[in-house]
Amino acid sequence: MRGPLVTSLLAGGLSVALLAGCSAAPGPIEVSVSPSATAVPSRPSGGIPLAELGFRNGPDDLWLPEQVLVVEQVDMANNVTLVMAKPSGEELTHWLREHLPAAGYEITADGAGSLLFHREPWQGAFTVTGEYSALSLRTDRE
Repeated sequence: MRGPLVTSLLAGGLSVALLAGCSAAPGPIEVSVSPSATAVPSRPSGGIPLAELGFRNGPDDLWLPEQVLVVEQVDMANNVTLVMAKPSGEELTHWLREHLPAAGYEITADGAGSLLFHREPWQGAFTVTGEYSALSLRTDRE
């Protein structure tokens, strides 16, 4: 148990420390400015965005080769899927490996003719089977 003298000394010391902190000269103020808008990647040579392929949904900056031939598609707010016959799956895999990171997507898996990638709010998957390849983009947004 503390006596009244110890309590008074502690309270007095705390008061002096607080007053000294309040009267101290202000230090330099650091100001940092960060850009408010994220730069949108420019259209890659030979690339076409989903919108120019007739899609109303999906990311604006996901590019595919201009010679892409879409044979089946799903175009929903939370799911965009393309089944493609051209170019070859190998060519599409190479294209995506090169252009997804340039558009800010992180490739999280790459093997056996398949890719997984993401950039908020989209998650994507690409796979090749025989003469077709498929690209699927999903988001949880509503």
